[in-house]
Amino acid sequence: MKSTTNCPLCKSSRTSAVPGSDKGKFNYKSCTNCGLIYVPNIAPKKKLYKSYDGGLIKSFRRKILSRFRNFDSFGNFSNFIKKADKITSIVDKNIDKNKQLKLLDIGCNKGFLLYSAIQKNWDAYGVELVPELLIPFKKKYKEMDKKIFIGGFEDVYKNFKNNYFDVVTAIDVIEHFEDPKTDLERIYNILTPGGILVIQTPDSSSDKAKQTGPKWGALKPLEHLFLFNKDNYKSLAKDAGFSEIKFFEPFEEADGNFVAISKK
Repeated sequence: MKSTTNCPLCKSSRTSAVPGSDKGKFNYKSCTNCGLIYVPNIAPKKKLYKSYDGGLIKSFRRKILSRFRNFDSFGNFSNFIKKADKITSIVDKNIDKNKQLKLLDIGCNKGFLLYSAIQKNWDAYGVELVPELLIPFKKKYKEMDKKIFIGGFEDVYKNFKNNYFDVVTAIDVIEHFEDPKTDLERIYNILTPGGILVIQTPDSSSDKAKQTGPKWGALKPLEHLFLFNKDNYKSLAKDAGFSEIKFFEPFEEADGNFVAISKK
């Protein structure tokens, strides 16, 4: 899905430019058939990565300061933990818990969701593209160093066995995947039978998206490569093999999100 003319989801040729979203050659297109908003010409990996790590100076500063920061010293720490607890709580309500759950958090950021999972005695693993974000968390949980994999999911998924995880979470992540169908298939493979994928992602059909139009905050073509609505996400998840998809209220509204739980 590096470069495409037709919609990469439904293959329709009925696409049009998203008005006002022109960001040079990395502008968005919208499929008038399924509603997917996507970047037809995805930037090179190095350019994408710079948009995540903040560039050389910010990245260097974060690497230095993170070594002196405690995990619970982040601003709004309690709010981050509340959000993480919402996520692990919805997992509790939507999965059979007859054993210790194995969880993989893709895009684990500073480790808040991993922390919530550890409090529930889950066997937690993580994937993160920007390693310095996790320095304070790893200071607190040194044993997690070997359970967190650095890189994009497409780069590290081969480290995971098929039918291994009971839960995979990807909160505000799927919109960053360069090939979401392939990555959902990979997630499906590493889930145990009956396992679940929990996502939160910007909703292109949300009131926020409709009200703000080209100024919608989720339109970030160097970060958000694919923007879904509930219908086209459901089609994508079904195509990837998931048998049951349920939708829930977002863990946070932000630019207008939806939460989906997809069951293997």
